[in-house]
Amino acid sequence: MSQAVTVTQSFFQNLKVPEGDKTYQKLLDSGLELFTEFGLRRTTMEDVATKAGVGRATAYRRFSDKDQLIQVVILRECQRELSKIEDDLRSIEGGLERVLESFVLAVTRAYGHPLLRRLMTSEPETILPMLTQRLWQMMSFFRIYLASLLDRVKKEGDIRDQSSEMLAELMLRLVQSMVLSPDGVMNPADEASVRKVAELYLRPLLSR
Repeated sequence: MSQAVTVTQSFFQNLKVPEGDKTYQKLLDSGLELFTEFGLRRTTMEDVATKAGVGRATAYRRFSDKDQLIQVVILRECQRELSKIEDDLRSIEGGLERVLESFVLAVTRAYGHPLLRRLMTSEPETILPMLTQRLWQMMSFFRIYLASLLDRVKKEGDIRDQSSEMLAELMLRLVQSMVLSPDGVMNPADEASVRKVAELYLRPLLSR
């Protein structure tokens, strides 16, 4: 089982929402499609339920409110992207190179995700507080995920022996800042710019 899946399952357990449920999956799929097309404000739980082909009461049995649905939709997209990143990293040789590549992929793919782009463009006042203040629990899981990757690489002798959790949080805060505040010389839309950040600042920080 991949780390991405383990992280997601732990978060789902804390949210107390059912897994392996076709209706639950339909609601997530419908929520993702509607949020991407119309945004968060204009989409109601009734809209999501109707698109999923279920009743309003059925939707509320799975998710206590729209905020919880939004959180799980975002988390599932993060898990999907993490799984893709894990697949891509398998072809990278060297632990340090995998860590640096994971940073580049995380920044560029998060910034380019259709849902995030839609919400950052149309309703930043809604999504920014959610991604900076209200999803702290999800960020803590990703810190644990990245710290475990750093621990494995440390055992391979490819990076310096320093606090993996501190490094993980530093990298995650940098990802968050670049993605959510893209105006500047560190351009998350430009892969070459992101790689330059990784080479100039993360490689010296991590290298032995």
